[in-house]
This record gives sequence, C-alpha cells and structure tokens, in this order.
Amino acid sequence: MAVDLMQIGVSGLRTSQKQLDVASHNITNVNTPGYSRQVVEQKADDAQWNGNSYYGTGAYIDNVSRAYDQFAARELTLSTTQLEEANVKQQHLAMLDDFTSKSAVNSVNSMNDFYHSVRSLADNPNDLGSRQTVLEHANQAAVNLNNSHETLTNIRTDVNQQLSVSLDRVNALGQELAAVNTSLQQQSSSDGSNDLFDQQRTLINELAQYTQVTVLADKGSLANTVIIGSGDTLVSGVSASQLKLVDGDPDIANKQIALINGNNSKPIKSDTIGGSLGAMLTVRDDVIDKSLDQLGQMALGFGSQMNDLQQQGVDLNGQQGQALFNDINSPNAMSQRALKPFGSSSDISVKIDDINQLKIGDYQLISDATSHTLIDQQGNKTALTANAKGKFEAKVDGLEITINQPPTLMAGETETTIIQPLRRGAADISLAMTDPRGLAGHRQLTAIAAESNLGSATITKATAVPDNAAGRYQLQLNAAGDQVTVTDLKTNTNVELADNKYSAENGATIAFKTDATSSISVMSLSAGAQANDSFEIELGAKNAQGGNGNFLAMQQVQHQKTMADGKSSVIDLFEGLATDVGMLKKNADKLSEVNQLDFDSASERVSNLSGVNLDEEAANLMKFQQSYMASSRIMSVAKETFDTLMRAV
Repeated sequence: MAVDLMQIGVSGLRTSQKQLDVASHNITNVNTPGYSRQVVEQKADDAQWNGNSYYGTGAYIDNVSRAYDQFAARELTLSTTQLEEANVKQQHLAMLDDFTSKSAVNSVNSMNDFYHSVRSLADNPNDLGSRQTVLEHANQAAVNLNNSHETLTNIRTDVNQQLSVSLDRVNALGQELAAVNTSLQQQSSSDGSNDLFDQQRTLINELAQYTQVTVLADKGSLANTVIIGSGDTLVSGVSASQLKLVDGDPDIANKQIALINGNNSKPIKSDTIGGSLGAMLTVRDDVIDKSLDQLGQMALGFGSQMNDLQQQGVDLNGQQGQALFNDINSPNAMSQRALKPFGSSSDISVKIDDINQLKIGDYQLISDATSHTLIDQQGNKTALTANAKGKFEAKVDGLEITINQPPTLMAGETETTIIQPLRRGAADISLAMTDPRGLAGHRQLTAIAAESNLGSATITKATAVPDNAAGRYQLQLNAAGDQVTVTDLKTNTNVELADNKYSAENGATIAFKTDATSSISVMSLSAGAQANDSFEIELGAKNAQGGNGNFLAMQQVQHQKTMADGKSSVIDLFEGLATDVGMLKKNADKLSEVNQLDFDSASERVSNLSGVNLDEEAANLMKFQQSYMASSRIMSVAKETFDTLMRAV
C-alpha cells in the first residue's frame, strides 16, 4: 500500500515537473518570432486490479504538442507573399513616379523651351543670336532625354542587383531548411521536434516574403518538400537547389531567374514566382522597359520631325537644310534594334519608316532554315518575304525589318531575335548641327491637305527645286487613286508631268516637264493617299531672306497629333507615361493597404492560436507548483506510512 502510494506521488512529481518545464519554456519564448505555444498532454496511468476493484496508479505525460493549425499557418504564408509583393511593387513604383515628376519632366520642359525659342526666332529669322539660342535648347532637349534614359537604366540595374541579393538570401534559406529537415529525419517521431517545426515554419514564412511557397509533407518522414513559384522544387529532403540570376537570351540585360540543380539550369517563369522577386521582375519588365520605350518614342518622334522639317527648308546660306539631330536610321542605330543570340551569323536591320505607326514593346523574329516570322506584342504573325534583291523583309507598325544575312541553321533548328525599335531612342539622340546659320527657316514648299482627304499621305519637296517652278498648285488624285493631276492655280491650267502614275505602296515623284526630253523633280507624294485626295501647294523661291515658314511649321509640331496613330503629340506621349506610372502607383498603394489588412488578420488568427498568454502561463505556474508540492506531500505520507508499518513489525 505504501509502495503504491509512493509510486503515485512520484508520477505526480514527474508530471508536475514537466508541466512546470513547459510553462517556463512558453514564458521564456513569449517574444521569440515564430514560436508556437506548447501544450502538455497528461493522461492517467492504467488502473490495477486489487481485491474486488481497480485502483489508480498515478499519471504520465503522453505528449508535448504545439498549438498549431496548418490552415492558419498556410493562410499566413500566403498573405506574407502577397503583402511583400505589394509593398515592393509600391516602393519601386513610388521611385518611378518620383522620376517622372522630377527627372523626366526636364526632357519635356526642354522641348517646350526649344519650341518657344523657335517661335521667337520666327519673328526675326535672320538673327544669329536667336538662332544660337535655338541650337542650345535643342542640345539641352537631347541631353535631358539622354539623362532620363540613363536614370531609368540605372534604376533597372538596381533592380537586377536587388534580385541578386534577394536570391542569395533565398539560397541561404533553402540551405537552412535542408538542415532542419536533416535534424527532423534524425527524430524517431514528432516528440521533441516542436522547436524544429517552429524553426521550419519561421524559415518558410521568411522565404514567403521572396516567393510563393508551397510545403508538401513527405510520407514516412518528418522532413518537408518546399516548392516555390508554380512548381519548382527548392528543397527536397536534405538537399537544396540554388537560384541564380542568369543573362537573358538574346537580350543579356534582361536577367532571368534560373533554378540550378547540379549541372542543370531551369528558367523560372517570372509571372508566377510571386513575392518580392515577382514584384521586382514585374516592375522591371512591365513598367521600366515600357517607360524606356516611351522615352525612346518621344526622342524618335521629336528628332525625326525636326530633321524632316529642316531638310524641307533652306538655311541662311541658301542651301538645303541639313539634319538638326542625328539620323534615327543610321546603320548603327538600325543594327542595334535587333538583339541577336550570342554567336549568331545573321545581319538584321530595323528601319523606322513612319513614327506615327510605332508601337510600344518588343517583337520576336523567329528564323528556321527556310523561313522567317515576325511576332508582335499581341502574338500576331507576319511572314518575311524576299524582295527584289533576295533579302527577306517585312513592313509592320512603321518599321521596315530586313534580314541582310540570314542565320546559318540546319533543318529543325530555330533562332529567335528580339526586335526593340524604341528602347535606345532616348539614349542615342544628339545634336548634329553646330552652325546657327544652318537652321532652315525658309520653307520653299507648303502643302495643305484638304479636310475631305481620307488618306494619310504627305508631300515633301525635292532636293533642289529651281526658282522658275515657284507658284501655287493643286495636286489631285483621280477617282481610281492611281493617277495624279497638278493644276497651276494662277493660270488654272494643268501642269504637264513626266509621269502621272501613283502607287498606293510607293507613292509618286512629281516632276514638271520642261521640254520634250527633260523634266525637273519638284516634290514627292508619299504612300497612303486615297482616291480623290487633294492638296494645295505653295512653292516659293529657293532662297528668301527673312523666310520663316519652316520655323512656324516647327513650332506647330509642339501640339500636332503626329504620334500613336494620330492620337498624340510628342508631349502627349510623356503625359501618357506620367499618367500610366501614377495610376500604377495609386493602385499599388491601395493593394498594399488591402494586403496589409489580410496579413494582420492572418497574423492575429495564428497569434490567438499559437501565441503565448503570459497571464495564462503564470496561472499554470502557480497551479503546477501547488500540484508539485501536493505530490511531495503524498510521498511524505507514503514514507511515514511505510515507517509506521516497519516499526510495527
């Protein structure tokens, strides 16, 4: 009897001691991130038959478990990913919004300053001081566009560097999770592994800040498999793969995330990875690259239109005007717009034919041994066809893409070239003129399209038009749209032309006949005219002191809708860029607020279940302390009873 009583007292001491240990452990880790409150599962020992009844034999600790709900934990992991993705996107968009409102706006201001200086020059077109001011403003506009491109490019580089630093931490987390799995596999059961499970969950929640995480329990093992993104395994058992930032192909600046497992490298889809990594990739590829293209479109539109007008006018030396800015279709510029794979033998040029038709975004040129296909941003395909010289070419969205030398490919092989027509536009623009006398203010030819015109054709002056061709003319297409008639409005008679045919694809060159065997080239009508279109043309002398018609035309470009299929001016393109970035920033702010509420709710749910309540644990300390003292008293009674029995013997 005394022995049984002693055993019951010992079991009480042991269970109370364990309860005190767990309560103390909970209290000590009240501020430990990721710690889950531990709970002792205490049970009664099996009763023993004695005489005609069962008598209890004490208590024991069956298990020490975590206060843990896998669904609540999964919700917290998901909300962590969403919140971090929203916050990182918000931070980067705030930086881009600041860029458009402070740095990029300088480009627009300098272009407006240029237009204003041209307006002043139009009042006194022969003043060399005013001409020099125009050149200085033109140069400043080019420099500011260069600076804006460089700033955006630096932001893009910073994003790539942040990606690299983040991947280092992701790789470290993968190694730590693999180490935890190793420790868990050494456990015979989940008993005693609570702190390891907490450590594992803490690492997973930190990993969830960088990417979307899915945890799969391995059968027959306490270790877990960790999957990131849309199905790429980062940790499997005790081994962890590595993530690495690799050069894009063929655009090496377009860094991509790849999963490295041994000697194998697998690219990860940027649109499914989530977290801060996904946010940075999205901002880089969808916002920064688009902004670079929009800046490039502005620069190409500005430079091209000013050059076209310059070359239509006559300078102070009586010479045909020369380009104000560098040629947008220089051999180097056309070559740089095609990004070929490393080692490719192809030679591809991309010429800009019509700035009004230019589209934002990249194109893919896919070549095989016999054919070449261009794919635009919407997935539309255009097959390149051989021209008269045997070179493959295609005209799409104001571009003329020519394969001067196709890649050397075997049957079944393919090669992809990325076409970026706008990306370097703002980087390459520069002032090409240094002599203020070279500004072409006199406009020898002025063409006004009739309001009833349905086509989009324009008229440009020939290189050298003699003074005896001066006059007012009307150019008219016939009802079939294949012939041109030119009428001298002074005499109301038709001018005899060397060739009156018009091609909807190639346009027409208008040459006045001077006698039976000779003619003078006067103007060109571009492609795009339709039947019955007409133009009123004013053709002046080659050289006119004080002529300012071309300067007036230059300043009008400030508000003319000559870009984006006639929907925007050059300045409007910037307004569109600023509006797009501002709206994205505003949406990111709202999304961040919503995700913060979801995260707080998920955190509160986990905290209510797994968090340590100090009041509750303090009460447990007192309760189990009293239990411990009572069990000690049971042992004292057992000893006294045993001593009494021994003395009675």
